[in-house]
Amino acid sequence: MKTKDKSMDNTPPPQAVEVERTVLGTILIDSTVVDRVMNVFSVNIFADPKHRMIASAIIELYKKNINLDLLTLVNRLKQDDKLTKVGGIGYVSSLSQNIGSSANIDYHLRILQQEALRRNLIAIGTKAVQMSFDDTQDVFDVFAETQMAMDDSMKSVVNYEIKSVGQVHDQIIKESIHILKSGHKSGVESGLRMLDNVTNGWQKSDLIIVAGRPGMGKSSLVVSMGLFPAVEKDVPVVIFSLEMSSEQIVGRMQSYYSEIDVSRIVKKQLNEDDIVNIERRTQSLKNAPIYIDDTPNISLLDLKGKVRKMVKENNVQLVIVDYLQLMRSGMKTQSREQEIAEISRGLKALAKEQSIPIIALSQLSRAVESTSDKKPMLSHLRESGAIEQDADMVMFCYRPEYYSIENYEVGTQSFDTNGLFMLLIAKHRNGELGEIPLKFIHEQTKITNYQLSGYNTPTQEYSTNNAIKPDINSTFVQRNENEETHSSLLRPNTEFSNDDLFDKTNDETPF
Repeated sequence: MKTKDKSMDNTPPPQAVEVERTVLGTILIDSTVVDRVMNVFSVNIFADPKHRMIASAIIELYKKNINLDLLTLVNRLKQDDKLTKVGGIGYVSSLSQNIGSSANIDYHLRILQQEALRRNLIAIGTKAVQMSFDDTQDVFDVFAETQMAMDDSMKSVVNYEIKSVGQVHDQIIKESIHILKSGHKSGVESGLRMLDNVTNGWQKSDLIIVAGRPGMGKSSLVVSMGLFPAVEKDVPVVIFSLEMSSEQIVGRMQSYYSEIDVSRIVKKQLNEDDIVNIERRTQSLKNAPIYIDDTPNISLLDLKGKVRKMVKENNVQLVIVDYLQLMRSGMKTQSREQEIAEISRGLKALAKEQSIPIIALSQLSRAVESTSDKKPMLSHLRESGAIEQDADMVMFCYRPEYYSIENYEVGTQSFDTNGLFMLLIAKHRNGELGEIPLKFIHEQTKITNYQLSGYNTPTQEYSTNNAIKPDINSTFVQRNENEETHSSLLRPNTEFSNDDLFDKTNDETPF
């Protein structure tokens, strides 16, 4: 039986003191590198207490826009009563000796970051071991706390880069030119053309909430949103399905392409022709970069870790969560409302951190059923107003047919509700609000582009009481941001028309 190596108790924590001296000395002889490295220069990457104090003084001088040299640094340390503690003027001046150039400072900083992370991991791991041996501790709380500590340790070592307006401006122009030349949209396309024209694709760092009552087709909608970019554009997508199993999700996808009743696929009530049909028509699906995680009751911390890994290893560019209320925050909260708020904030922070769009489904409260037209509003978002606040875009799924409504009007457009799926955009931080018609095929739980053929499309001119006469060809209807009631006012001078938004062919393929 092996015994514990007592010598490990006295092992010093990972550190690179000479590299720390080199980094500080390099900055002293070439203060211009501070601007370049300040996004990774942090007190937390230094192990030696003296060097931590010197690094803190350098950061303070930088924040106050004071030129950095030996005299200003020494003066700052004197003001903070730390000059003697760091070894006096002699030690500070010795840092810059034998420094050749600043060429390797990025590499040296990388070493310090690695050593700092090692120290953090040792401290976190040691605490986790101690807590794991304590029978009074809830192991799930220990696990969640350990994950959170690891998350925080990364943030304490790696700072987010601060960019100037000029840098961001140049980046926007460069990307805009590239998109213009390529003819592609700036974001991840959903394949639902009217929606893509409004969003220009799902934008990086956006949190998109898709909400609706049970039976409205939320899951069907996001499955179609995930299929198109992955199958048609080869964009890696990951779906976190907390409600359905991976088999049920893939069954829906198979039904989407084969047009075989989804219930028969899920129940495996297929004949030979069905199997051949599915195999033949889903070849592109089999090779698509779609990843499914059906872990039930997943915590926010677990999801964050998995997303980071998928982005790094599989270049995932779109995340779908079905659905938000089935998640756990993994943190101790006083109420379910606070927990949902934590999850919502966490998803938004993750989208921004990884620079990817995240689509999260959400349930609506029963208050929707008490309204006369059964149309959802932002106030119906279940359990937390934080969802509305954190989301860049909130869309509601609404099927008039479900409520036995036979005729549905949007401005001057009148729709037969048979198979009609309305997507109501209630919040859009960077774009228009309104209603988008789509087609719902119940047997295949499939949502496709709306087709004009077979619908009543009146051409008479519509005018409002304030005499605004918008483009009568548009079916995209703006809603008043200050009200939660739907307006019949069409958006004036809209760039969208039936000609480029509607599919006038008889082809009912998904996209």
